[in-house]
Amino acid sequence: MKSSEVNTRGKNTILIVLFIIVTCLTSVTTLHHKTPNPIEALYKSRLSDLRNRLESFKKAADQKEDIKALKSEFLLSRITYKKLAVFTDYFNEYETRFLNGPPISRIESEVADRILAPEGFQAIEELIYNEPEKGTSLPGISKLISSMLEIITRLEKEPDLTYKFKDELVWDAIRSTLVKVMTLSIAGFDSQTAIHSLQEASASIQSIREILNFYKKEISEKIPGGFNKLETLLSKCSDHLNASGNFNKFDRLSFLTDYMNPLYSCFIETRIGTGIDVPAGRSSVNYASPSIFDEDAFNINFYSPPEEYWVNNERIDLGKKIFYDPILSGTKTRSCASCHQPDKAFTDGLVTPYSLDSNLRLKRNTPTLLNSGFQTKQFYDSRTDILENQLAEVVHNTEEMDGSLKKSVDDLKRSDSYPQLFKKAYPKEKDPINTFTVANAIASYVRSLRSLNSRFDQYVRGDKSKMNEKEKKGFNLFMGKGKCATCHFLPLFNGVVPPLYADTESEVLGVPASKDKKNAIIDDDPGKFLFTGSVIHKYAFKTPTLRNIELTGPYMHNGVYSTLEEVMEFYNNGGGKGLHIAPENQTLPFDKLTLSKKEIRQIISFMKTLTDTTALQ
Repeated sequence: MKSSEVNTRGKNTILIVLFIIVTCLTSVTTLHHKTPNPIEALYKSRLSDLRNRLESFKKAADQKEDIKALKSEFLLSRITYKKLAVFTDYFNEYETRFLNGPPISRIESEVADRILAPEGFQAIEELIYNEPEKGTSLPGISKLISSMLEIITRLEKEPDLTYKFKDELVWDAIRSTLVKVMTLSIAGFDSQTAIHSLQEASASIQSIREILNFYKKEISEKIPGGFNKLETLLSKCSDHLNASGNFNKFDRLSFLTDYMNPLYSCFIETRIGTGIDVPAGRSSVNYASPSIFDEDAFNINFYSPPEEYWVNNERIDLGKKIFYDPILSGTKTRSCASCHQPDKAFTDGLVTPYSLDSNLRLKRNTPTLLNSGFQTKQFYDSRTDILENQLAEVVHNTEEMDGSLKKSVDDLKRSDSYPQLFKKAYPKEKDPINTFTVANAIASYVRSLRSLNSRFDQYVRGDKSKMNEKEKKGFNLFMGKGKCATCHFLPLFNGVVPPLYADTESEVLGVPASKDKKNAIIDDDPGKFLFTGSVIHKYAFKTPTLRNIELTGPYMHNGVYSTLEEVMEFYNNGGGKGLHIAPENQTLPFDKLTLSKKEIRQIISFMKTLTDTTALQ
């Protein structure tokens, strides 16, 4: 046989093998295309359902149907959306802003002059329920729906989704939805006018049931009876929400303790028992915690610098020593504890603090340091992110401490005790005493000031002796009619937004400069505007925690109110609107809450159950 013939046959053999390989790969690809991930198929089906509902809604608006018909279309669309939102809220955070963002203007990517108008369901809700005159708002509704349909189209065209719907991510999306139901949905967070959130929360749970059905075999094999237990708890929660027709009368405390806490705990146990992993990277929550109300439910290191600067006992002890030492102040007469006094829940009890030389009063009230580590923004105007940066600003402020971290480093190095303590706390640092380790040590101490074991916490964990009837009613009012929990989010009761607890909100309330109601004027502190330069942030201030509020008066950013009764009266009357001083960008709803004096007393009684002094010992 000639060599040329051998070569030809060899080449033909190679070509045949390659052809077979390509054919097989094509067949596999085709097979994969025909039998997609069932989660992906469900997601696409729900996208299609929402598209159909929105198109029907738009048709009703275009045909100028009456307000009753529009409300019906709106509510049906919302229910359909909530079944999809288990996915989109988690996997498509950006698009969610356009589907169901808050009904207030915002800036794009922190660009001060790029102000975006509200879009999505909540913007439509404002038009339907606050401007009900026939025909007035129909063009606006139709336009908003068209924009939402464009978002749906974008989501439908998203390429292969297999990489998104990994088991650990799908399960975390479910966990996030459960947190939203407990913290936002039952508070009416995104349905403040239509007040349809209980039925929508039920739809969310029904959606979870449908998703978990795809894991029935896996769960049942690894946890005998586990799937049925989880299914039963989901069913009970959904049914209970559907049976609760009156939003204001809904017993949220019972729902959390008797329904959602057992469900959440069972879900976590099932995930662990089934061997489903958790998403990579740092998380604000402890994935293994059986309840969001546990003392260890939150991960303080999520709100911290990189791992080499995480909290440890040596840093806490060192930071505490510096906290009480006036060594950081320029005059060596003021320490951190001068204004953040433990016996006053780490406040000072003053309307606003005095300057270092005591010649003038500063503009802003001293906030508590308890739980201040559990937030992503510091200062009332949110101008810094981590505690280390906050400390640096305070030390260098001429009216507060008039110091220099660089000079303090020199002073600490000359000390008899500090060099050894820093070496022990920062053994890997070439130069253990530097400006950042000084700040980090104090920040570590502040992060240790955790206050998450109040009577309320103990009650929701199962000790039903910790709250009386008045306090229970107060919680339900706080979460419902009072709308307090739409800004002070559970379980931290600050402005850190569930379920990710990664963004810290600010609000424009229209706070007065004094208690004079007849001659009220708005406090002239521009707030967040000084930092961002955006007009929508003028008079905006970070939402503070309500934990230990019994101990942290006076209240508001300027300390204008001495008592909780005064604070509640301000909110009950619509904030600045009730005093006729509301700025155009007030984010607090203008409507009066119509809380009775008895209901106000009940809410205050509840807020006092948030007192936890264990960190003060």
